Amino acid sequence: MEKSLIEFRKSYKDGLLSLLWRQWSAIGVPGYCGEEDNSVVDPEALLIFTCSIARSDPRLFDEVLDWLGTNGELINVQRLRMILTREDFSGKRVLAAMAETIGRGYRARKWKGLFGPDGAVNKPEPLFYSPDNMPLEHFGNADKVFLRYGLSRGKIKSRGTAAPPQYLKNALTLRLRALFGVTVRPEILAYLLTHDSAHPSIIAKEAYFSQKAVQDAMVEMSKSGVIPVRTAGREKRYRLDKNSWASLLKAEPDALKWSCRPPLFSALERVWLKLNSTEFKRLDALMISSELRALMTELRPKFEQAGLGALISDDKACKRERYTPIFISDIEKVLKKAAGAF
Repeated sequence: MEKSLIEFRKSYKDGLLSLLWRQWSAIGVPGYCGEEDNSVVDPEALLIFTCSIARSDPRLFDEVLDWLGTNGELINVQRLRMILTREDFSGKRVLAAMAETIGRGYRARKWKGLFGPDGAVNKPEPLFYSPDNMPLEHFGNADKVFLRYGLSRGKIKSRGTAAPPQYLKNALTLRLRALFGVTVRPEILAYLLTHDSAHPSIIAKEAYFSQKAVQDAMVEMSKSGVIPVRTAGREKRYRLDKNSWASLLKAEPDALKWSCRPPLFSALERVWLKLNSTEFKRLDALMISSELRALMTELRPKFEQAGLGALISDDKACKRERYTPIFISDIEKVLKKAAGAF
């Protein structure tokens, strides 16, 4: 029996929230027990994705704020801004409020580039939504920082229960940042530890840094003798001795897999926004099918960049409203794959 769009909307939200809980718990957020996957968590892509989806789960949202209070110095704000430049995410205002909340005192300089509302807000909107996607009013006094960004929520109570990432296998990038600093170099190392070899241009594209930054860093790092370079024609490919690094990190990097999360999360968010659009809900079956087909045409390149293009069906043979169940099936396959190992 085919799943209705209403059923899919609910199961899709549950799937997204489960994915977020799984990813955050893998790097130290408490409160979720589920099967582990073997993907390296991308903290910046995860954070901006959380800014929209976790509005449907206040507990998760505040656990993430708590995690940032403990581990926020390991977030690469420069890379976060690069992701926002290359990908279309809707949670920029929420991210700015989160950044100002945690970016106080000595941390202010790090996060200041994300501060600042987009413009004057006449009437604040509730930050959180109920399980049936209705605005959720807060109780008591509103948080003043979020209110300045036009978002109404209650006072934030930090619990300080988030774990540091040093013993968590999926937190490979964060551990490398703690060891070598929050620069482009930990991303380079994480990529090389999860691949046989790589060219700087590929790492720049996958890791969301400028090609010059990656190229310059890799040339300098190769001078240490730790990163061998192999020349094939005019192309230079770099690699690492994974066994030596496994001993250093007390982990098995080769058991982890790299996945390009920014385009995947951007695409999944676009699906979420479409499904919950008031205008979309009013359409008839034929127009819904047409809208979903057009959306998938836009999102297909993002799924391909994330390595999941093979899961998307060829819609050329599908006529009229018959595309809707195909769309649902494809997105369910993508979400299932994203929640586990690539």
